[in-house]
Amino acid sequence: MNDASDEEYTTPLDPDMFAAIFGYPPALVHLAIDCGLKAPAGKITGLAFCRWFTSHYNELRARAGLPLLDAPAKSMPAGERRQLTICNVLRTLADYSASRTSSIEYREEWNRLSEEVRAVCFPALARPVVG
Repeated sequence: MNDASDEEYTTPLDPDMFAAIFGYPPALVHLAIDCGLKAPAGKITGLAFCRWFTSHYNELRARAGLPLLDAPAKSMPAGERRQLTICNVLRTLADYSASRTSSIEYREEWNRLSEEVRAVCFPALARPVVG
C-alpha cells in the first residue's frame, strides 16, 4: 500500500486512482460504489470510503458472496465496538481478496490474515493458524 497524504485522503479521486493510491482492489472500490458509497461526479475520497466501509462492510460482503460477520452490539463499550468494527473491516478486505485471487499462495496468505484478525477479536474462538 502506498502512503497517502492528508490531502489525498480528502481530495475527490477517480475510483481507480483512489484504489491505486490507497492500495485497495479496484473491483472492491467499484463494488462499494455499487452498494451505495456516494461518488459525486464519479469521484470518492479516502475519508468517505473509510466512513462508508466501517458502516457497510456486511452489505459489501453480501454482494461479494461472502458470509456476513457479527456486527458490534450497541450494548458493547465504545472501545470494544470500534475494535470489532476494525477487525470486521480487515477481515472483509482479506476475505474479499482471498475470494478473488487466482493464486493459491495468495489465497492462503489472505485466509491466514483473516484468521489471525479473527483470533485477535475472538481469542476464545480462535483456531490455530496452520502453516
